[in-house]
Amino acid sequence: MDRIECMRAFVVTVGENGFAAAARAMDVPRSKVSKQIQALEEAIGVQLLQRTTRSLHLTEAGAEYFEAAREVIAALDEAEQRARDGIGELRGVLRVNAPMSFGLRRLGKLIPLFHEQHPNIELQLVLSDQQVDPVRGGFDVTIRIASMPDSTMIARQLAPAPRIMVASPAYLERAGIPQTPQDLRAHKCLNYGYLQSGVSLQLCNGNETQRVNVTGPLHANNGDLLAQAAEAGMGIALLPDFIVEEALAAGRLVPVLCEWQAPAISINAVYSSARRVPQKTRAFIEFLVAQLALR
Repeated sequence: MDRIECMRAFVVTVGENGFAAAARAMDVPRSKVSKQIQALEEAIGVQLLQRTTRSLHLTEAGAEYFEAAREVIAALDEAEQRARDGIGELRGVLRVNAPMSFGLRRLGKLIPLFHEQHPNIELQLVLSDQQVDPVRGGFDVTIRIASMPDSTMIARQLAPAPRIMVASPAYLERAGIPQTPQDLRAHKCLNYGYLQSGVSLQLCNGNETQRVNVTGPLHANNGDLLAQAAEAGMGIALLPDFIVEEALAAGRLVPVLCEWQAPAISINAVYSSARRVPQKTRAFIEFLVAQLALR
């Protein structure tokens, strides 16, 4: 058994979420991938994957082994690249996960620039507004817009993401302009999230903090959808500035309760706590830091 190749088959299978997809990615028969993982499990004496007819899942031991195996494979690939190319151009596949709105409004414009700098890196970008486990998802980098990234991962802040409370002029003319956070209880609020019946907002004005429970006709896990609903006059929304900046500039939305601020959040690059971060991952993160600082 070639332990390294079996580890690679395991890592790719988890990343591709299936034997068939892994076989296509590695251009080998599906049966070979299955046999390699079975041989790996027999060699280390631990079941790594729970298999069903429709899906597979990491066992607890498999999740821990996956992170270590991915680090080994990444380090080996980087060592081979250095041997071939010295300190030349970076190459390989870089898998990135990001929120839908950020991907469309920011990454879509930056990816061509990154490609110009690193033409031999194949970028695989998955946009999703669900919080994804980078390790289980097989991602090298996950972009999260939040106040507290997963403590089991390493997070690099890329840029702040100030949030602005906004509404359409037509809605404010019809419903009135709130003067204090408590006035929001009488307004229709468009809230980020889903499967919720109410949201508690915390707003600060200097040293004063107020918390107010708000309700409204729409909960959604996508900021662009909420911004469109706000433009249509459905209510008031609290959204990151990069989502609403164009609508604010055009007057389709106007700021509300400008002196009150929501707790700070930031755009973070989250990645595995592996001791050695591949060069291509570091290059992508540093690229985002530099580019987002210009905006």
